[in-house]
Amino acid sequence: MALRAKIILLANLGRNNCEIADELAVCMKTVRKWRSRFSLHRMEGLYDEPRSGRPFTFGTSVRHEVFTAVVGPPPEPYARWNLDLLAKHLIDDGFVPSISLETLSYWLRTADIKPHRVRGWLNSKDPRFREKRDRIVNLYLNPPKDGRVLSFDEKTSIQARERIRQERAVQPGQPRRMEWEYKRHGIVNLLASFDVRTGKIVHHEFVEKNNSAAFIGFLKKLMKLYPTGKLYLVLDNGSTHCSRETRAFLAENERLVPVYTPTHASWLNQVEIWFSVMAKHVIHHVSFKSREQLRTRIAAYIELHNRELAMPYEWSTKGKPLTGATAKARRRSRNNPRGSRKAARC
Repeated sequence: MALRAKIILLANLGRNNCEIADELAVCMKTVRKWRSRFSLHRMEGLYDEPRSGRPFTFGTSVRHEVFTAVVGPPPEPYARWNLDLLAKHLIDDGFVPSISLETLSYWLRTADIKPHRVRGWLNSKDPRFREKRDRIVNLYLNPPKDGRVLSFDEKTSIQARERIRQERAVQPGQPRRMEWEYKRHGIVNLLASFDVRTGKIVHHEFVEKNNSAAFIGFLKKLMKLYPTGKLYLVLDNGSTHCSRETRAFLAENERLVPVYTPTHASWLNQVEIWFSVMAKHVIHHVSFKSREQLRTRIAAYIELHNRELAMPYEWSTKGKPLTGATAKARRRSRNNPRGSRKAARC
């Protein structure tokens, strides 16, 4: 009805059929049909004419009741709606004597309502959210000339898990199969910084406990690795980053400039992107017989990344958060032999 009304309103403004069809993204026949119907029957002409076939079993009130129910809480003790609950609700409340699950599924599909799906959402209540966000964005887009911008964070409690049975290799028509039962060999804590300008990773020696002492030790390592210029550290609000010992150390070393992200805004920290990529390439679906094997594998990947894969992340042009290297740069990197990738980027 809204589309038909727009056709009539545009026609009343003197637009011809071609202009109306282009503006509303419909075909000429649609515009011609509803202009003709309105000319003959005025407002009544915009309604659907009676059609042949079996009349609807359920009225619009039943469908509206389904939509009203699914946007509200389900009955106790259920956590979410399903088709059986919806059918029971309609029957128990006297809306229908009976109804099929397929009918309910069809109504929900056509309305694009999916009560079985849930997405997490977290709102930051940081009163300085925009100020902190804009400062970090400015550092990424306009790196200061008097130092480096390093995105830092920890990936803690990486489990060294060994599958209790040997996996089965991939075969035609059958994916690789891995045993889900495992035994643990301990955890590894990784402290790493991501150079925003070059994309290279610096990691600290794997620590048994992630505390302020370990973080301060990593800061000392960064100061030795980059002996001149300021170090702008993009940090989250973790306890080790805001502790009394850490703040005292930062106050004694003016070269270190902490830049804290707003609360619940880890997407502003570029090293989080690298952690996700590293986990997919190195940790997921791999069996480790010891913590030392896990450490060796992560260290080898970091060395490979710095030698062949390091590339700065870029902002997308659609106003979305950080996305990683552009598709064009990725294709260019893949097409170059490994030995010449670094030279090609310089």
